[in-house]
Amino acid sequence: MFHVASTVSPAMRCCVVASTSYANTTIHGRVRLAHTSRRHRETTLPRRRRRRRRRGRRHVDAVVVAAAADVNATDSRDDDDEKKDASWKSVQNEYAAWRVANNILAPNVEVAHVGGGGGGEIGDDLYRGVKATSDISAGDDLVRLPRRATMLVIEGQKNPHETFISDELWAKAGDERWALRVALVLLYEKSLGRDSKFHEYIEQLPKSFENLGTWTEEEIRELQYSIGEKLAKEQRLENEKAYELIREYAREDSSLSSIEKEEVNWALDVVRSRVFSGKIADQEALKRKLLPRALSVGTVFASWLTAQTTELKWLCVFALLALVVFDSTKENDVKTDTAYVLMPLIDAFNHQTMLKTEFEFTNSEFALKSPKSYKKNEEVLISYGLMPNDELLLRYGFVDDQNVADTYQFEGLLPYLTQNDPALKENLEKNPKRIEALRFIPEGSLEQLTLEDAAWRGALVSDGTAEPNLSWALRCLYATESEWTNAGGSCDGFRLGGGQTEKKASLGLKMACEHRLQEMETTYNQDQGLLKEKGEGNWKMRQAILYRMRKKKILSDAVKRYSV
Repeated sequence: MFHVASTVSPAMRCCVVASTSYANTTIHGRVRLAHTSRRHRETTLPRRRRRRRRRGRRHVDAVVVAAAADVNATDSRDDDDEKKDASWKSVQNEYAAWRVANNILAPNVEVAHVGGGGGGEIGDDLYRGVKATSDISAGDDLVRLPRRATMLVIEGQKNPHETFISDELWAKAGDERWALRVALVLLYEKSLGRDSKFHEYIEQLPKSFENLGTWTEEEIRELQYSIGEKLAKEQRLENEKAYELIREYAREDSSLSSIEKEEVNWALDVVRSRVFSGKIADQEALKRKLLPRALSVGTVFASWLTAQTTELKWLCVFALLALVVFDSTKENDVKTDTAYVLMPLIDAFNHQTMLKTEFEFTNSEFALKSPKSYKKNEEVLISYGLMPNDELLLRYGFVDDQNVADTYQFEGLLPYLTQNDPALKENLEKNPKRIEALRFIPEGSLEQLTLEDAAWRGALVSDGTAEPNLSWALRCLYATESEWTNAGGSCDGFRLGGGQTEKKASLGLKMACEHRLQEMETTYNQDQGLLKEKGEGNWKMRQAILYRMRKKKILSDAVKRYSV
């Protein structure tokens, strides 16, 4: 299954139909996004924003200027808009011709400015997306493109461009820095200019981004949430390390050695917001495995043609049947590796939560299916997958104010409770080793986290419910000494909830959530007013307010839920 790595979003399997992955778990450095399960960069698509909408979308690259009182100024700005509109249309026309030349099939959709007043001209509060050029039914092909028309990097592959990327740099990037590897391939193609087979694709990519890593410290503080602040810092640190690696290990005779930091950041932002990831077969390995089979079949067939007797012909027939019917060498027998792919046109669709988006993947072709029916000229949306607002803001620069996959992490929940809840303090004074019992990994844990980790993170899901391992850990901590002894001095006896222990754990969690709400600079109701006062016309401020409002809603729901 492919995901927008995407975290794009956004793993692909060969020869299967895959649905957009929901509930991904992405680890960014030391910060772990606490949603329900699975892994990051799988099925994520690029997107951007739109005022007063609950979906992400790509914005118009051109700057939309406000109307001026001065008539001459207005005329000048109108001229600028017309030039920008003409330039954008020229780029898109070249891009469309390039897609046709590369056999990228999209009979019912086209990149366009959507939204606004409907006139389709830059300056009408439009954003970039994909619109239907004819009526579309659910399950119809939206885009079908050959593998050769994608920019693809496979884990473990050798340096693909030795004249531009040094072997040392490729090795230092490694599979863990997959974004840097894909960014290097993108920068190589960009350096070729019109000689690149991806020139038209690269030319239409956004020139700037609004993901969290581009925010100022003042803008980040408006999030009122430590996880958001850490993610922003870690993304900037990742950019810095990538640039340092390039400066240190780039070939001296390559243009990469003098590249500017801004261009590296741009390439990384393109990759983060657009790349898909998934399992895919190595074509060369497939050829190596299938070639002997093909030669054998060809040899037997030639023998049949030249056979002089009926007996020999029948022997050839049986041999051919054995090779074709009973041979176990199939495509699926070939080892698959994780691939990171930039997919032209597929990466232009904007996001809407809860749309079940299906992808079809083979070793030679990628395809995107329509999640629902669309009318002609309607914007066509897909889902990048269910991911928390932390990841949406980090990778794409927008949030969903009703995100059912959002989470809240109460960093340092365990120390807070041990210092402020008398009931828990008493338990740990009587048995200080109680916490040591939490230091095991529960069976079936996808993230390999201990119960102690769960208590430290204090993760709540979108409706204010504590994650299962957090509830389990709190029950272990709040159990009386006699209850703990009766359970055999083990956490196993508290896997299931109920009784007085559950109530005490719930009250402790409620107290912590109330405290965290009180710590925030503004209340939910105040934010509602600020959204109108400061959010209109200021995209980042609007997203910051919507982001913190969603976090406060989770905390408030938790307070209600655990008021026993």
